[in-house]
Amino acid sequence: MSTNATAVKLHEKNQAKIIPINAQVKEKKMLIEMAWLTAKSAFWNNEQFSEKEEQQFRKLISAHFEGNPNYRQQFKDIIERICLAKRYVSRSFGRYIPKPIDWLNIHFKYGFAGTAKWLDEVKEQRKSVPHYNKGTATLAEGMLKFLDTCDNYVVRRYYLRLQEQKQFDLLQIFSNTLFNYQYQI
Repeated sequence: MSTNATAVKLHEKNQAKIIPINAQVKEKKMLIEMAWLTAKSAFWNNEQFSEKEEQQFRKLISAHFEGNPNYRQQFKDIIERICLAKRYVSRSFGRYIPKPIDWLNIHFKYGFAGTAKWLDEVKEQRKSVPHYNKGTATLAEGMLKFLDTCDNYVVRRYYLRLQEQKQFDLLQIFSNTLFNYQYQI
């Protein structure tokens, strides 16, 4: 395998792993799909979209991966931001998430783009309180582990972790997302 056809990816234990470029593209596409399904499950689970619309939404999500070569960390951040937004709208009557075509647009500051600051604040708080908003991180990690393995054991393990943490709102997102992923609904 030539060096032009490979890229270096760091694992959790900082071990380098050589991954062919086409595998990276496939992984990024899979992460974008799961990010879309998570957002759909959290905000628009009862909405019907055409395949053309869903392709537009995936393209909007892909813009949030640009400029960050660590797609896996970016995916986890995206999942956490979706969870933070879901909790924000659930806290008070009258709050809502706009249509996906607007909310997912990287230039719409009152949409998903605006949640980056929220996650930065959560990460800062975790420096002094490590378990702060732990459920959102658990869900993001569980989604990533599921994509790595597609194993029912992983689903059960993270389902039970979220249940132990009493993160019932996130359990619903987790369940809906995996159902939508499995059955492409």
